[in-house]
Amino acid sequence: MMPNKTIYVKDADMPLFEQAQELLGESVSSMFAEFLKERVGRVTPEERMAELVNQVSRKRSSLKKEVGLPQFIDGVYAEAEAYARKAIKSLRAGEVRQAKALYYAANVYHDLAERDARDARELGEKITELLGK
Repeated sequence: MMPNKTIYVKDADMPLFEQAQELLGESVSSMFAEFLKERVGRVTPEERMAELVNQVSRKRSSLKKEVGLPQFIDGVYAEAEAYARKAIKSLRAGEVRQAKALYYAANVYHDLAERDARDARELGEKITELLGK
């Protein structure tokens, strides 16, 4: 059995989807998968690394606005951002193996920061709930 993913389409875009299916004779999901394969194939490693830097930077900015999150979480995001920047620098220097390792480390730190932020939010909600009762 194949896993299902639901894609929500705006009402205004439905005629376009229906027209595409009629004209091309393919399912919308297979057309979408082909589009993604093509687009992902054109994304360079440097673009992926730069997007990670941007993503982490945005999250760090929004994290600073949240009240009650421990400061160490920003430090974990900072590590992710630093490793991603080093990965770009290594890639530009032609050190592909080093760049891969640094990019992997950046993703690991990013995942850790995401988990820590989520856990801290959940803990804060539970404490608030307990104090409110």
